[in-house]
Amino acid sequence: MTLLIITPNPALDRTMTFANLHFGMVQRTDQVVVAAGGKGLNVARAAHTLGQQALVCAPLGGYTGRYVAALAEAEGLVGSWYYHNAGETRTCVLLVDPEADDATALNEAGPSFGAADWAGFAASASKAALEAQLCIVSGSLPRGIDPASLGALIAQIQIQGQGLPLIIDTSGAALVAALAAQPWGIKVNGAELGAALGQSITSVGDAVPALSKLRGQGIALAAVSLGALGCVASNNEGTWHAQPPPITLVSSIGSGDSLLAGLATGLLRGMELPDALRLAVACGTADALTVGGGRIDPAQVAELAAATMLTKL
Repeated sequence: MTLLIITPNPALDRTMTFANLHFGMVQRTDQVVVAAGGKGLNVARAAHTLGQQALVCAPLGGYTGRYVAALAEAEGLVGSWYYHNAGETRTCVLLVDPEADDATALNEAGPSFGAADWAGFAASASKAALEAQLCIVSGSLPRGIDPASLGALIAQIQIQGQGLPLIIDTSGAALVAALAAQPWGIKVNGAELGAALGQSITSVGDAVPALSKLRGQGIALAAVSLGALGCVASNNEGTWHAQPPPITLVSSIGSGDSLLAGLATGLLRGMELPDALRLAVACGTADALTVGGGRIDPAQVAELAAATMLTKL
């Protein structure tokens, strides 16, 4: 069964690890990972590791865009690329210091799209959705695109897909517009959902009524990740909290993307939500132990899944 991942603002990710990183001075490292990146590519990478067939639909531009496509192909990630002339695909620099609390992401905004650029990409994404069994829309929008355009794309895919499950993972005004389109599912973090709903979501207690509100708006599956507290998810059968075991964090960047990959993979394999949520949290936790988004170890995922506590709320 095919998982379609639509990611409107992909990137070339350059992850560099420094010991005792300080700003305002020259530092060098030979620990560098260059990869096809952006949230959707991270999801695809983790899904691929889990053995889940996935197709990435993304707009690419310039030399950087072609490099991103080549890097994805080298990893075995399958892409349906829409090549535009709006400018170079963005580059994001991720800085990791083993002694720091977390990694630092320096993200370019990316090229500015015109109406024709977005229309071409949206048509490409809609066509790809015809062959999918589950669709994810993940990441930020290109500059120049009204958030309402994302809502329109979501609505179009769901109408033409005649019930195709579609899960969104975005933030800010794009998330508000996506929610207005009533997607089948949503997976975001507490800060992102809190900003969209105008409330603070930092605990399991905060998450439960927020997810209930989304379910009341017609969303079939709602999930919110809470960092070290794991994830809370809700559907018509109930609400569950999955709590991972304590770990020593390496980098949280990409952890939510691996969580989403695990959730989608579990659902496509016919798992009930509690089991899919357990797999999701194990994947997100495994990602947090590595450098680079979407990088997980299947054996470690299995160990973490066994140690993850699942509670029906």
